[in-house]
Amino acid sequence: MSRRTGAISRIFVAVLSHGLALAGMAVLGAIATPASAIAKDYAPCFGDESGDRSPNSGPIDKKGANAGKISADRRIAACTAIAEDDKETLRLRTKAYFYRGAARDDKQDWNGAIADYDKAIALDPKATSALFNRGTDWSNKGDYDRAIADFNIVISLEPSASDAYSSRGSAFLRKGKIDAAMLDFQQAIEADPQNGNAHTGLGTAWSKTGERDKAIAEYDKAIRIDPTDFIALVNRGLAYAARDEFDRAIADYDAALAVDPGSADAYANRSAAWIGKNDWARAIADANRAIELDAGMVDGYYARAVAWANKDNDDRALADFDKAIALDATDARAWLGRSLMRSRKGDSAGAAADCRKAIALDPKKTGSCETGPDVGEAPAANITADPTQRPSDEADQAFPALDPSNPATWYIQQGLKDQQEGDVPGAVYLFSYAIKFDPDNAEAYFRRALAEASQGHNYLAASDCRRAVELEPKRTDACAALTAQTVPAATTQDQAAQDQAAARILVERAGARLAKYGVDGALLDFDKAISLDPKNADAYLGRSRARTLKGDPSGAAADCRRAVEVDPARSGSCDAVARKAAAAASGELAAGVANADGSAVAANEPDTAVVAPADNAAPAEPRASDDLSPADPKLAKLIDTSDPRVLVAVAKGDSLLHEENYDEAIQAYEEAIAIDPESPLAYFGRGEAFDGKKDFARAIADYDKAIAIIPDVAALLTRPGLAKGAAGDADGALDDCIKAIRLDPKASRAFFCTGAAWYGTGDPKRAIEAFSSAIEIDPKDAASYYGRGMARVDAKNYADAIADFDQAAKLDPHNPNYAAARKAATAAQQKGGMGGNSIVPSSKELAAFVDRGYAFYHKGKYDRAIAEFNKAMAIDPQDASPYVGRAIALVDKGKYDAAIKDYNKVIGLYPDYSDAYIGRSVAWTKKNQPDRAIADLSRAIELDANDAQAYFGRGGAFAAKGDYDRAIADFDQALKLDPKMTVAREGRELALAAKARTSGKIESGAATSAGSIPPAARAAFKKAQVLDNKNDYDGAIALYGKAIALFPAYRDAYVARAFASEIKGDYAYAIADYSQAIAIDPDIGDTYSDRGRVLSYQGDYDGASADYENAVRLDPTNARIYAGRGAFRMKLHEDTGALSDFEMVLRLDRNNVFGYSGRGTIRARKADYDGAITDLNQAIKLRPNFAAAYKSRSAVWAAKGDLERAKADRKKALSLGGN
Repeated sequence: MSRRTGAISRIFVAVLSHGLALAGMAVLGAIATPASAIAKDYAPCFGDESGDRSPNSGPIDKKGANAGKISADRRIAACTAIAEDDKETLRLRTKAYFYRGAARDDKQDWNGAIADYDKAIALDPKATSALFNRGTDWSNKGDYDRAIADFNIVISLEPSASDAYSSRGSAFLRKGKIDAAMLDFQQAIEADPQNGNAHTGLGTAWSKTGERDKAIAEYDKAIRIDPTDFIALVNRGLAYAARDEFDRAIADYDAALAVDPGSADAYANRSAAWIGKNDWARAIADANRAIELDAGMVDGYYARAVAWANKDNDDRALADFDKAIALDATDARAWLGRSLMRSRKGDSAGAAADCRKAIALDPKKTGSCETGPDVGEAPAANITADPTQRPSDEADQAFPALDPSNPATWYIQQGLKDQQEGDVPGAVYLFSYAIKFDPDNAEAYFRRALAEASQGHNYLAASDCRRAVELEPKRTDACAALTAQTVPAATTQDQAAQDQAAARILVERAGARLAKYGVDGALLDFDKAISLDPKNADAYLGRSRARTLKGDPSGAAADCRRAVEVDPARSGSCDAVARKAAAAASGELAAGVANADGSAVAANEPDTAVVAPADNAAPAEPRASDDLSPADPKLAKLIDTSDPRVLVAVAKGDSLLHEENYDEAIQAYEEAIAIDPESPLAYFGRGEAFDGKKDFARAIADYDKAIAIIPDVAALLTRPGLAKGAAGDADGALDDCIKAIRLDPKASRAFFCTGAAWYGTGDPKRAIEAFSSAIEIDPKDAASYYGRGMARVDAKNYADAIADFDQAAKLDPHNPNYAAARKAATAAQQKGGMGGNSIVPSSKELAAFVDRGYAFYHKGKYDRAIAEFNKAMAIDPQDASPYVGRAIALVDKGKYDAAIKDYNKVIGLYPDYSDAYIGRSVAWTKKNQPDRAIADLSRAIELDANDAQAYFGRGGAFAAKGDYDRAIADFDQALKLDPKMTVAREGRELALAAKARTSGKIESGAATSAGSIPPAARAAFKKAQVLDNKNDYDGAIALYGKAIALFPAYRDAYVARAFASEIKGDYAYAIADYSQAIAIDPDIGDTYSDRGRVLSYQGDYDGASADYENAVRLDPTNARIYAGRGAFRMKLHEDTGALSDFEMVLRLDRNNVFGYSGRGTIRARKADYDGAITDLNQAIKLRPNFAAAYKSRSAVWAAKGDLERAKADRKKALSLGGN
């Protein structure tokens, strides 16, 4: 070993011996300590004021004592000893009663707190802080008159008390005295313009008067003062939502939830905003969370019911409306919603009864639903509709105004907007959704008829008009005028033919939508087609495929069966669907169903075959055009408006491209181009065909043509980037692919392209970063692992490169390149690459300084040695050899952090240099961090399994932790490798002696070793994990229980079951299981951390704090634990402690995004906005698709007044799927 520090042996022996001596002293100390109690302890009661116990000590802080981590119960006990001691001064007793009241406030014991404030005021009638807090507690109890009385006294004593004015204003507001409240809020702001609560209160008052713009302006001011003002954020979100500005509303709810993740109201409000954006899945997720947090949350049930109704899950919608009514029978919305659901399910009587109830509660609901046969209709109005024009104002006024409380109304209004803007296909889509939610909405049918007619879909228009007239006969004249212009007069017999023709149009359009995964739109068209022509087998077959894509195998199977009933010739098309349905029921792979590569198709994997009528066979999958994301609104609109003939030709080309018939594929794409010379889909496909032929110049030309037609689509930019890279134009590839990433930060192919381009420019570091980003987005991207492996080979990091090649081969075992690359990397590593333990200076000049440095070091002249190493670094900062020498000298000087920084530099340059890990372990040992020392020594052993010094060092670290069995094993291995290592023999003897002294202790969890778990228990555990991964938590919990029943000491099963229960919100069960896991093995820090997290959900903050302390004690180098505790402390607004935890996270892992994100949030709270921006920038740099970081940075930009950047970050967060 070259230049290894000679002190390493002595260090580990010294640590081992010292640790044993201290353990003995601790026992003696415990025996010698008398069991005395302290009568009074001022610090827990008064906090920062404990040092001043004079009769005239400073004023009371009305927020309570700064007692840090001290529990409320302990503070109460300490204050009681002072308050009830008649010998204490009145001033101290007054303060003690006050602080005891504040501690009781922390426990939400309002009555006990008020009693304490009463006593403080009795001792000092002018104690304004006690009066203020008592007034606040009266408000907490809902006794606003008493609260106002207390605030009146405070204001009389302190006329400029801004907080008292704003608190009195809040009490007036709750009593409905808005004018009085506004005066108080304005007075509070005049006294203190930085009183955020006053701005929030004034905003709320403006909102109650309907002045939403003024309300938002006040909320803006409050949030600039305090970006974590929860009430201001929620109320501003409500104001934005009322103006249909749902993105802004969601951004505010996001920020509010970052402040208080346990707010059911914020989740329910955000759920409503997602409904406004038609994002049913997110709406349901937020409503679920709201209900978990507050089982009586009516708004949560109502929002979820609306979302389920939009997803056509009528039973779940009905159940949620039932629950909302059970919780609040005066909520007209819920009665109306249930009326619509009952109508949809054919329960006319029930629907009418609910409708009458809704109208009785809110007469404005009249006309929103069917009340039964006694309800009269308004007289019809004449209207002449021009199908080529947008709906006229006269048409809008001809019928009763739309009911804003009917969820279908929003879709109709948005559809009208789209139609006015010229997006008629989009309008048809929205009118269809309105009908989906409210099948008896005549207005929706009529509006869709007008839109279809303007597109020339005359038969569809006539069908919709007939339905509109059936629902509202007053529309007869309007529909007669429309059909007269579009469809010749038809007999009853002709009408059936017209309906069949309309159905065929719908099936064709649905197939075009489904070809690009426009599943929801396709389902709407298939539903309508079937209603027009119940014997159209293509419609049933198409809907079957669409339902498969939606994850509804049973519905798909039912449609397939119906298709076969209508046309027995279709039986072969349904065999695979039936197998899939059976597979879905069993959870296994569907036998006989295979992907294009021959692998089995999972039961929940969509059947991606393109739907087409029988005479237009669907092409095989996969298609090359799958690179185009259907989620992109530009592509979605393009697909809806494309000529179906173009889509058929493109689909044919895609099929040929997949079969590598490039020339025939090119011909098919050219057929599409001949039909529509401006079809980007056709140019994109042809570009891929030329790409396959390695004709990169023509490929790039076609890609450029597609981009010119439809710019700003990430997939279209990624392909030319890859082609340019393959053609040797790395700079051109970088330009295209970086643009693609800006457009879509979740485009893994764009990151892969960027990585390949950086690799081509000879920049392996940036290449590794880009490939890593691609892997983070898509962990199954074999090509990105391969690319990162190649870049790591260039960086001489062979160990990690080999790991990447292994993962690539695991994901794609048929690619021979991966095995070949692994073989080459292994050979390079074995030849010594940079994986050995000899680092040679890069030049003779530099070597001379390094040698002089070591000469001074061996003489004990550490400062002069460091000076020589510094000179060497100045010659070449990327040469590792002087960093090694300086680190050794720094350790001997006791500058361990600086030494670790130098070793980090060496390891960054040469990740396989084992001596650097051993050297760094010495520094960790000196810092009393044996876990980190063990981690480094284990890595050194991985790199060189014959290094006796590494085994000896790790044995000493294990001994320092009290893990004597492992210590003895390592000492034995060191002696086996080097029988003359005396220090290893001494270490072994000390460890044996220590073990003998502790032999009476029971080894926790010994019975749970992997080898002792019965096979049946292990099998049940593995099956549970499968269900867990499928989000079938109930099934998983049952199987984890079975595993535990078979093996009661199965710790991992308890932990896994606890996680599942936690996800379900069954916190009591989760805590019980975590506790059992701890009883089995009390030495695992993560388990305490997990239990602490769940305890915090239940409000047991003392218990959570104790668990986090145990977790840190047991595993002091676990960044995850510090991150969890930091989040917990942040929730309690213990910002100093949270900041300390996030700092520790970053010391342990300088690339931990949660460390930067958490620290950034704390800095924002402290108004250190520049520091917050720096941290959040780093979090985003480490994880470019980290939505939460963009969301947090948005709030900071807003606090700085940079609204444009705030808006950009909010938009970015939403584009990444942020809530």
